[in-house]
Amino acid sequence: MKRHNMQVSRAARLCVTATAAAALLVPALAASAEAAPAAVGASACGKTYPKGYWWTYPKENVNFRSGPGTKYTSHGLVLKYEGVEVKCKAKVAGWMRIYVLNGQMKGRTGWVASKYIQS
Repeated sequence: MKRHNMQVSRAARLCVTATAAAALLVPALAASAEAAPAAVGASACGKTYPKGYWWTYPKENVNFRSGPGTKYTSHGLVLKYEGVEVKCKAKVAGWMRIYVLNGQMKGRTGWVASKYIQS
């Protein structure tokens, strides 16, 4: 009988621990989802470049973001020396909208910090 009570106690403790962890985690996830702005397209561009005008590559691995700024979601990395085409420079200084020519992000358009792009 004692053994059964100990098993119930362990199960009850696990349930309480899981519930407490979820209570802490869910509000944090909700707050971060609200804080992340939506993706930004060409409307954020200041200076645009015609297709094929500027091909280059990152000088180091760089975050590939949904908009021009660190507050936007990162969709992964564009790796050092992967080819990119610069589509525009953002109205916000220091950001470029690029099209990835090869690598894991091939075919996608997004934003990177311009200081990491070979000029």
